[in-house]
Amino acid sequence: MTLSLKPLATALSLTIAATALPVLAETSAIKTVDGVATYPEGYQGTPIRDADEDPFLSPTNSALILIDYQPPILAGVKNIDHEELINNTTGLIKTAVIYDIPIIFSHVAVGLNGYDPMIEELKELAPNAVFIDRTNVNAWEEPEFVAAVEATGRKKLIMGGLWTDVCLAYPAIEAEKSGYDVYVPEDAVGSISQLSHENGMRRMIEAGVEPITWNVVPAELQRDHARSDKLQAVTRVFMEHLFKVDPDTTW
Repeated sequence: MTLSLKPLATALSLTIAATALPVLAETSAIKTVDGVATYPEGYQGTPIRDADEDPFLSPTNSALILIDYQPPILAGVKNIDHEELINNTTGLIKTAVIYDIPIIFSHVAVGLNGYDPMIEELKELAPNAVFIDRTNVNAWEEPEFVAAVEATGRKKLIMGGLWTDVCLAYPAIEAEKSGYDVYVPEDAVGSISQLSHENGMRRMIEAGVEPITWNVVPAELQRDHARSDKLQAVTRVFMEHLFKVDPDTTW
């Protein structure tokens, strides 16, 4: 006797179709007509992707690390206006606080010889940041610093530092070699000359570091305009520190 596989194939097709129906119904609920989309009631955007699968910066896979933002080191920065650098770094820190990503601040030689500590106006923006005081020029050679990075549990590091080619480049390159993805917001770092800055950036890029600008960070962490819980706060950061307008008079 010959068995026909047609009933089995039909049943299998119906099963697959029935299983797929809820997904299709959910997808079809978002539809653009004449250039305007409609959404289900209470729509909060696409779910945040799993930290290990997201190729971009997200609130669940990122940490912010700022190195040697100290007055005497800032004084040596000549390739970018100091006010602009502080503005951009402020936007970075405020963004990290909004999305509750781990923050590590590190300065050098404060305990060793009383060197001026981190710029106070930046430090005050993140009172819960982990602080590491070092003697090493290369922060990655300081075991306490490496332990603090590991303790974040994050593999994507947004890393800034003064100067680009020295106290930033060394740990950024080391972190890449240790399996981290390092992102350097180029407009929030600086060095003693444009050549020094460019050499530092080139050296890091060749090691796998990704250059970005600071505004990429809030955009990438927010990701979806429908995620309303952080939207107003991050929009204020954009307006104050990117567009440089007073949100209280423009909203």
